[in-house]
Amino acid sequence: MEEALTHRSAGLGFDNERLEFHGDAVLRLLAASFLRHHWPELTVGELSRLRNQLASNRELTRLGRAIGLQPLIHMGVQAWRDPTATTPILARSCEALLGALHEALRLGGGDGLRELYPWLESRWLPLVQELRSQPQRHDWKTALQKWSQTAHGCLPAYVTEEVETVHGHPHRFAAQVRVAGALLGHGRGPSHRLAEQAAAAQAWEALHNGPDQQPTPPG
Repeated sequence: MEEALTHRSAGLGFDNERLEFHGDAVLRLLAASFLRHHWPELTVGELSRLRNQLASNRELTRLGRAIGLQPLIHMGVQAWRDPTATTPILARSCEALLGALHEALRLGGGDGLRELYPWLESRWLPLVQELRSQPQRHDWKTALQKWSQTAHGCLPAYVTEEVETVHGHPHRFAAQVRVAGALLGHGRGPSHRLAEQAAAAQAWEALHNGPDQQPTPPG
């Protein structure tokens, strides 16, 4: 388990990258089995999208936080001080932990997959129900893009710039998003991607909860 919780930035001569590779394969296999069992009516494309969500850094980070994993991870001081590094490290460590558990269960005479499945299933069921009922909450940019293409036949246009020079600042980047020339949302975040997601989220909320529910082109 020590290997599973050791990031290479710790400089200990070993790290969790191989177990992360192992855990990624275990996670995707279990996710595929889980989705086919509970939603056999879904197309391969729908199953793939949901599996990618279950195996995403976002959901792995959420799982890692739920089980209190972050304080147990060995990483370098620089990584600890950088919030843009600690989140992906937590996600990868969660994958490595799954790989280590699978390996330990197999060495102990178990199946590995069979023992891990119910533990993940209990966490995945409410998540997939949410993903299916409110998919936009997990990918605002994709939701806004689909709406924009349907309503206006165009893609959202993002302008993102660095507004804080400190690496790891939670609001380092600022983004704006326009649809059909109308400014719909602003967002801030530690990366380009997260700032644009925040802007897309604000745009989506404005479109669906605002008084007009349609963008007004600039006059």
